[in-house]
Amino acid sequence: MSAVLIDYGCHSFTYRLASRLRSQQFPIRYFANGSLESPNLTSLAQWEQSEPDLVRVIRCTKPYGKVSLRKRLAGEIEWARHCTTALAQERPSIVISSCIPIAALTAIQSWTHRRRIPFVYWLQDLQGRAIHDLLGRKLGFPGRVLGSFAHVWEQHMISRSQMVINIAREHARELPHLVRREDRYAVLENWANVEEIPQYPSANAWSQCYGLSHSQNLVYSGTLGLKHDLPLFLQLAEQLGSRKDVRVVVVSSGQAADKLKTEAASKRLSNLIVLPFQPYSEVPQVLASASVLIAPLDGSAGKFCVPSKVLSYFCAGRPTVIAIDRENPAAAMIEEAGAGLIVPPGDSIGFINSVLALLDDPDLRSRMGVAARKHAERTFSLDNVVPKFLDILRRAGAPVHTALKPAVAVVGVA
Repeated sequence: MSAVLIDYGCHSFTYRLASRLRSQQFPIRYFANGSLESPNLTSLAQWEQSEPDLVRVIRCTKPYGKVSLRKRLAGEIEWARHCTTALAQERPSIVISSCIPIAALTAIQSWTHRRRIPFVYWLQDLQGRAIHDLLGRKLGFPGRVLGSFAHVWEQHMISRSQMVINIAREHARELPHLVRREDRYAVLENWANVEEIPQYPSANAWSQCYGLSHSQNLVYSGTLGLKHDLPLFLQLAEQLGSRKDVRVVVVSSGQAADKLKTEAASKRLSNLIVLPFQPYSEVPQVLASASVLIAPLDGSAGKFCVPSKVLSYFCAGRPTVIAIDRENPAAAMIEEAGAGLIVPPGDSIGFINSVLALLDDPDLRSRMGVAARKHAERTFSLDNVVPKFLDILRRAGAPVHTALKPAVAVVGVA
């Protein structure tokens, strides 16, 4: 038996799951996307070097981002072609997909079906709905028609999967009736690697390097794309321009980050600082430099997608202000833990006022930061995740042995 876990988004938490399983002598390979512009590209080379028997990086001719729809689609299709070639070489007995766009997912799932290989759909986001909203805004009625087709096709691919992993219990109602009737789904909530994000003081080596040790910093760290409200970063900087001790810090790379940097320069917003993706080892200090961590999403993020950056924010022990639908699991998690403030997408005034409320109340910031870290320490544990994940593979039809060797440390992995 051998498994392949394909993580198109190249997330640390899925990699750590695969690494833990491999350390317990479970036969698994981790396929990562080496061409999509994301913060984890800075650490992917280290993962690949540290565990070459685990990590296989799938790369396209050239990198691509999330802003240009045409370039993005072309990249997805090329990446899927390289991925199926790699799968043919690996000859897995089960394939688990995570965060794969619909176009690429179609090719990969079809490849597994032709070979009767069980396919597990790790449903991180309802892409069809997001495509419907996005294309509807850009193209009007024709865009909504295309988006409706994407939703129907996505539901079809979910139905064809042997098992579906939901990231929240309430998402079961979004699944096709057949999947629910045949009980082909399970809940596995997302997590972050809390042990890899220790807490630092706000004045640390990283913040000192960038002159951010003596200011109140509103920090965004992660991928920027079509789901993010880019104008809100500019509005935030404009509204806080009179507060000389406040900085809006965006740590990201790619077309959206470049666009934001150019617009900040044209508006002479010296308090908006755009930095490229930082090495993974420095991310804890990046997050610790924040007085408030921010995540301005637009309406297309919807009720389903849980931004992985929010989970890392919890580990950092800083409060979060997020623009997101209140029915989203990330919003529910923040509210339940008392770890931040939530505003509806598109409510720029509410977002700015929430940021100001935290900047002006250090006691509230402290309480929310402590609550966030406690929640992470209490709930983010691979010891809880591994048995649930293996049970899902069994239910999908993979011959998973019940006994695994105890986890061992992997030398060289940060």
